[in-house]
Amino acid sequence: VVLGCSHACTFCIIPYRRGVERSRPQGEILTEVRALVSQGVKEITLLGQIVDRYGADLDGADGLAGLLREVHQVQGLERIRFLTSHPNWMTDELLEVVDELPKVMPHIEVPVQSGDDQVLRDMQRGYTVEDYRRLIARIRAIVPGAAIATDVIVGFPGESEEKFQRTYQLLDELKLDVAHLARYSERPGTVAARRLADDVPEEEKWRRFRLLEELQEGIADQINSNYLDQTVQVLFEAKVRGRWRGRTPTNKLVFVENERDLRAQTRDVRVTWTGPWSMQAKLLGE
Repeated sequence: VVLGCSHACTFCIIPYRRGVERSRPQGEILTEVRALVSQGVKEITLLGQIVDRYGADLDGADGLAGLLREVHQVQGLERIRFLTSHPNWMTDELLEVVDELPKVMPHIEVPVQSGDDQVLRDMQRGYTVEDYRRLIARIRAIVPGAAIATDVIVGFPGESEEKFQRTYQLLDELKLDVAHLARYSERPGTVAARRLADDVPEEEKWRRFRLLEELQEGIADQINSNYLDQTVQVLFEAKVRGRWRGRTPTNKLVFVENERDLRAQTRDVRVTWTGPWSMQAKLLGE
């Protein structure tokens, strides 16, 4: 729904490869959604490098919140998601729409990238760690039970052990559902590649990556354990190695063994096993 990006984080190549931010007309998006639904699609995701800024460049557009309201009215569509958000642009209005509209899933992707303010400034992210803490608190207050995912880059130029530890401590404190982890690597043409020395050794990047991976595994395992013996709705996507794969509203991956064709069906299941990356369940009543 949004092409390109005009924010220009110092590590990101998107503005150079895909150009400035351009929002697609709402009518064009709705036509595409209806066409997909007519082909049997049950869930759609609205995509943008900073999806929260949808409509900022269109006269009279009602923003992402307004687009979600319109997409929500499409008959036959069951689930709507959107990503990726940016801490500077996630408004209370948008969060209230997520809480208000039953088809919009309680699943928020909002990258922090680092838990250190100096690294965030060098990344040109435009917010502080405290700003991010307040955002997470707002999300949890307005959309109770929402799953929150983040992105983190380790080994960014100038990230000392002390700065990395601040990222570690932040993830440990916030206990988010998912942390997409990446090791910094130069992208030719970006500001970081031109102006900042890639001064964290690859071996150290891997060490930091694994520390965060281990931390997040424990956090996710604890969060997912709360689903054990609970009944949840799952939209099934495909059969993988003899088991049906689907997702909860909070985007948790669930596997069910069943001989029936469950593709594109939304069914209640009882969770029988949980792990950090997925869960196993049985169809309710079977």
